[in-house]
Amino acid sequence: MFRLGIVGSDNSHAEAFSKLANLDEGINGLRIDDVRVTHIYGTDPKRTEEVAAAGNIPHVVGDKEAMIGQVDGILCVWRHGARHLSDVRPFLEAGIPAFVDKPLACSVEDARILIEAAQKAHVGFTSFSTLRYAANVVEYMAELKKTAGVLTAGVSTGPAQIDSEYGGIFFYGIHAVELMNAVWGYGCERVRATLHSGNIVATCLFKDGPIVVLNLLGNATYVFHLAAFGKDGWKEHTVDSGTCYYDGMQVIMRTLRTGQWPLTAEQLLEPVRILTAVNRSLKENREVSIEEMN
Repeated sequence: MFRLGIVGSDNSHAEAFSKLANLDEGINGLRIDDVRVTHIYGTDPKRTEEVAAAGNIPHVVGDKEAMIGQVDGILCVWRHGARHLSDVRPFLEAGIPAFVDKPLACSVEDARILIEAAQKAHVGFTSFSTLRYAANVVEYMAELKKTAGVLTAGVSTGPAQIDSEYGGIFFYGIHAVELMNAVWGYGCERVRATLHSGNIVATCLFKDGPIVVLNLLGNATYVFHLAAFGKDGWKEHTVDSGTCYYDGMQVIMRTLRTGQWPLTAEQLLEPVRILTAVNRSLKENREVSIEEMN
C-alpha cells in the first residue's frame, strides 16, 4: 500500500485525490487501487478537518514535516503556486517523491529550484493540470494526428483572472497553457498579450512553426475549449473535466512509484515561462521572448 500525504487543504483537489484513493466508491465509481492518503496538512484547521472527513484521511498534522517518514509520496495542492517551493522542498530533500499541483510555481526561479531539488534527490517528480491527461483530451489529440496532419495554428481557451488572489493568471490560466503545450507541443519562443474588458488574448509563436492564440477569459463564460488547424484538416473540442482527476492521478502514481518523470525539466518549466511572458507583455506592451524569462 502506497502512503500519500497531502500538503494544502484549501483546494477542492485535496478532496478529489483523497476520495479516489480512500473511498470504496471513489468518485463516480472510479478509484485508484493500492494507495491511501494517510496524512494531510493545512493552515486552516476547520477546512483541513472538512477535507479529512470527506476523504477519510486518518491523520491531520499541524506540522507538514511530521509526515516525513510516515508517507511514501506527497501531493502539494495549494491554490497559490507561490507556496509550493517552501512546502515541497523539505520532502524532496528527504528523498520523498512529489506531485505539485498546477501551477508548479508563480515564478521561473521557484520552478527551477524545485526541479533542481527533485533532480538532485533522484525521485519521481511532476506537475501538471490534470485536464491534459483527461481521457477525452487524449482521444482528441489522437484524432488530430489521424486527420489534421501537421498542426500550424490554433486556439486554446480557458478561464483566468488577472487579479486572482491565488497568483493572478497563474492560478487558472495554467490550464489553457498546458492544454496548448499538450496539443501543439513545446518550444514557444515569443508571446504578445493584450488585455481588454477583463479578457486576455496572447499570441504564442513556436519554434517549429505553429502560431497559437491563448484566450484567457476573465470576463466570459467558464469553458475549456481547443481548436486545432493542420495542413490536412482541423478539429475543435470542448474539454470535459469529468474524469480528469482519475486520469491524472494514474499518471501521478506511476511517477511517484517508478521515479520516471512524464514531463522533462524543460517541459515543466515552459508553462511557467509562458505565463510570466504574458504578464511581462501586458506590463510593457510589447512582444516578449521566452528566453527573457529566466
